[in-house]
Amino acid sequence: MHRYRPLSFIGLSLLFFIITSCSSTKVVSNWRKPDTEGLKLHKVLVLAMTPNTDFRKRVEDKLSETLEQNGISAQGSLAFFGEEMDTLPQTMEDWLPHIQHLEQENFDSVLITKIVGQEGKDSKSAIVRYYNEFFGSFKEDIMKNKDLYSEEEGFKDYYIHRVASNLYCICEQNKEEDLIWKLNVDIKQAFDSDYLVQEGLRLFSKQFIEDLKEEDIFVTSK
Repeated sequence: MHRYRPLSFIGLSLLFFIITSCSSTKVVSNWRKPDTEGLKLHKVLVLAMTPNTDFRKRVEDKLSETLEQNGISAQGSLAFFGEEMDTLPQTMEDWLPHIQHLEQENFDSVLITKIVGQEGKDSKSAIVRYYNEFFGSFKEDIMKNKDLYSEEEGFKDYYIHRVASNLYCICEQNKEEDLIWKLNVDIKQAFDSDYLVQEGLRLFSKQFIEDLKEEDIFVTSK
């Protein structure tokens, strides 16, 4: 008959390492529009496309804070537009005054970020139908993904989430394409508690800013 033995300090340390190593990030794809090496952006609006407004604010605040800490002028959509952006415009015609407002305030780019369940549940869920498509323009991305805001799909049933960020230049409105850079990152993290949400956003923000710095897209104050 085998007797139960308490885990040794080394065993506990190994178990802790195994558990914490599961909370990591993996870059799935990183793409930049060809022939944009000379492009320098100055000010970015951070727009998170998530089904929950409170969580959306947390994502936008965290990414904006990370960008600002690295010398990049940034502001979240909820912080910039206020209550008028609680409910997203449903047509491109309704979006145009907001885009004009951004241009008047010297924003020259928009970062659209989506967080979706990747593994752990039905991969055919409606919430993931558009996030990984290649969008040539800010307008196309906004219109095809607007339903993400109204979905009631939760995060707790997934153990891997994909954070897909697309950076659009709104200084090129007369050009056919304005997608400048996109980054897809998988996070092994369950977004079902305050701590894990905070940790998931921290992990992504760290990976995001590392990759963005390598691209040297923004004029920075540091």
